[in-house]
Amino acid sequence: MIGRFAAGRTSVKVLTAGACRSFATLLLFGAILAAQNPSPQVPTPAGTNPAGPTPAGSVGTPAEAPAVKFAKVLTEGAQLRCWPSAVVAPPVFEDVLAKDQVVTVGRSESGFRAVSLPLGPTGYVNKKFSVTDEAGRVHSKGAKVAFRYRPKTSEAPVAQLVDGTELYVIGEQDDWWRVRVEAIEAWLPEAEVQVVDQPDEAMKAAFGELKKKYEAEIQARLDQIAAQKLQDEKNQADEAAVQIIQDAFVAELKKPVADQTFAPIETALDKLEESLAKESSAKTSIASLRSRLQAQKWIVEATQVRDAKPVPAPDVAPVQPKDILDHFQSIGWLRYESRLGGVGTYYLEKGGVRQHLVSCSSGRYDLGLFVGREIGINGPRRRPATESLSVMDIERLEVLGGVKR
Repeated sequence: MIGRFAAGRTSVKVLTAGACRSFATLLLFGAILAAQNPSPQVPTPAGTNPAGPTPAGSVGTPAEAPAVKFAKVLTEGAQLRCWPSAVVAPPVFEDVLAKDQVVTVGRSESGFRAVSLPLGPTGYVNKKFSVTDEAGRVHSKGAKVAFRYRPKTSEAPVAQLVDGTELYVIGEQDDWWRVRVEAIEAWLPEAEVQVVDQPDEAMKAAFGELKKKYEAEIQARLDQIAAQKLQDEKNQADEAAVQIIQDAFVAELKKPVADQTFAPIETALDKLEESLAKESSAKTSIASLRSRLQAQKWIVEATQVRDAKPVPAPDVAPVQPKDILDHFQSIGWLRYESRLGGVGTYYLEKGGVRQHLVSCSSGRYDLGLFVGREIGINGPRRRPATESLSVMDIERLEVLGGVKR
């Protein structure tokens, strides 16, 4: 029994050693394949703990989390590279840093320094690999979601995001979100940054201002979404109020035309319109309802006129026509009588009887042209002592009839 147990134990040891050698071979083969086809992953941000956040209730020591290093950009218009590569035309992010801009830095690699911007550099994530909550915040959806430095699928992604990574959206371009991702590193040549071991308060404040600027860009979009949401809710409430009044209008239309009245509906509509904001979408609905109200009011008024009994006209004394000749002082036929050895005289005759002598001291009318015509005249009248008839000095003359001999 002891021999068999010992033999068996020896056999087990031999098998275990063989399995270890096979497992080591597999690991080596996997490492070779990984080196031939590297898969970019989200880099650990500078100044963070690679092992992940400290669990709640535990206490960490300063040695467990490396201190954040600050640096200044030494060149104007420094372009952040996507990888620590010295190619002639390297892929770069959209972010361009000014000289003396304060950033945080991490490790060095191949003559380049890892640079971390507040909330990360600007890149692009396809919308179909994201999910948006009610507040407008966006997260990646799916494993290994590509983060790209420009909206093109024909190029290798800068990194691959784990499911649920928060995307700080600062814009849109077609089917792409323009975002910042906090875990993404960027790179600058070592010669373009100056690492400061003991940063002063001014440097920390400058980095804080940059962070506030980036956060304000993101918050502006979220505020706009929230404001639009509130406006949509208000529009729905306004439209519901208009619908109540419209239902009352429809109910009124079901009554006989003679019984329809719209004054209460118009009053309610006026009060509602006064309470609306300028940008309310319900204003269009109110204008449409007012148009329908006015058209129906005209129908009601026309129907009332049609059905109304005629009212007899009151007894009114007939109006006597006004004599159109009343404005003349005298009317008659103008005659001329010559005198032997003297100036003849003009007189007005009516019914064969001389009415009075006439003259025109102003010279406005040549009386000789109107002899034998019926005329109406106005003017002052006087009675010379040498004449048996009064004399009318013509100021206005109007021909009333033709020649009469």
